[in-house]
Amino acid sequence: MKALLVTTGSRGDVEPFVALARGLADAGHRPTLAAPARFRALTEAHGIAFIALDDSLFELQDALAHKGTFAAVTGAARAKSALTLFLNDVADLAEISTDVVVYHPKTLAAPLVAERLGVPSIAAQLIPLYQPTSAFPSPLLGIPVPRALNRTSWRLSSAIEAPWRGMLRSLHRDRLRLSTPLIGIADRIAAEGALNPWSPHLLPAPDDWPTIAEPLGFWRLPAVSEEPSPELVEFLNDGEPPVYVGFGSMVSKHPDAVGEAVRDALRRVGRRGIVVTGAGAVELEGDDSILVLDHVSHDWLLPRTAVAVHHGGVGTVGAALSAGVPQVIRPFLGDQRFWARRVSEIGAGVRLRQLTAEALAEAIVAAQSCAPRARALADSIRASDDGVTKAVCRIETLVAA
Repeated sequence: MKALLVTTGSRGDVEPFVALARGLADAGHRPTLAAPARFRALTEAHGIAFIALDDSLFELQDALAHKGTFAAVTGAARAKSALTLFLNDVADLAEISTDVVVYHPKTLAAPLVAERLGVPSIAAQLIPLYQPTSAFPSPLLGIPVPRALNRTSWRLSSAIEAPWRGMLRSLHRDRLRLSTPLIGIADRIAAEGALNPWSPHLLPAPDDWPTIAEPLGFWRLPAVSEEPSPELVEFLNDGEPPVYVGFGSMVSKHPDAVGEAVRDALRRVGRRGIVVTGAGAVELEGDDSILVLDHVSHDWLLPRTAVAVHHGGVGTVGAALSAGVPQVIRPFLGDQRFWARRVSEIGAGVRLRQLTAEALAEAIVAAQSCAPRARALADSIRASDDGVTKAVCRIETLVAA
């Protein structure tokens, strides 16, 4: 089976698709992953065929980081141009021979490519966005609402596509020459279902979801032989397990202030720290008790830490859960608040509402009391979660139908 996987976004949006591609290859299939060009090395390190999509939208995001509101407003026209380039690259995938298309909803045009090729497609939604429930509000909603409005809040997902509907209509009609009605992602998932690659130990399916919407389990990358730096190994061997601090692809207006708050908090609780600067949400100088890195493998490092302080992206949440390390989550935006609440509800960590030295120190102490629960959840996840294998079976069934 030839499978075309299409994704976009941050590393957290791409890694699960690489894991799925690796699972498809291990099952004897021929996957190809199309993703922003910056992820070529990550994909090819796992032996997966790669097609580079335009990533100028992400270059623009990098350029506008820390530039303020005016820069964001003036960058809107450039963002539209960058998205056009990306969508055109996605449309070019209609030249690829495949038996199925598995796509991230953010790619917008990938299911149209499947229509043009006459093959089935299915969305992989890394967070629950398009399957309404009355059990909880849409993860996109940053404020609590009365339970009676939970299901109504899911209309936000359909609104996400509205600004790009004209571009998609043009692509649908003129570029791909489709005569079928243009169907939005929300309506597609309502009709066709989706692959849900998170652990039911983190978020089980509510009672009003269909059976096909059951979470499959995390899509985790197999470990790649990668020697950690001697500096990192020496630091870990030189004392008790440190606190991990990293905010992934998030940025902040004053990363140096965030860094000072982190340093002060670690001093207050008497813990060493490993701080990963990532996209630039935190900046500080290392010392004898704090090691500063620009990136690190979560799978390798987190099991060797005492607490993980992070932004609440579902990829990092999953990595920390699988490692059995308690979490402190300081959400920055969107669904991160939702996952922070879930981690707190299942007893695996705490939510940090304000990133000050005092609040962070208190949160680290509180999170340490969650360590037994975090370890128990990790044992359960390792024993029962096999998300990639379940997804491969679903895709095989879809193609065979």
